[in-house]
Amino acid sequence: MHESEEALAKQPGEVVARPVPVSAEEEVIRKELEAIFLDLLASAQKLSYELATLEVKDNYTREELKDLLNAGRDVVANVKRMHKFLERHAKRR
Repeated sequence: MHESEEALAKQPGEVVARPVPVSAEEEVIRKELEAIFLDLLASAQKLSYELATLEVKDNYTREELKDLLNAGRDVVANVKRMHKFLERHAKRR
């Protein structure tokens, strides 16, 4: 351990993690991934709410079905966005 790391360590021998430098391109990718993930999470929460509040019955109004289907479509659209993002940025192994 270098002297500067020892000065930052709270206890002798403790290793201090330093932030890894991130390029501007990596930061843009991280922000895009974060936005896609948050949109996916929000749409999944909306679908969950629609399903949880839907009463079990024989017939549903057009509006009840519309809200449920729209929530489902939003989830599918966000999963598709995530898939496209991963195809663009995932490293091939």
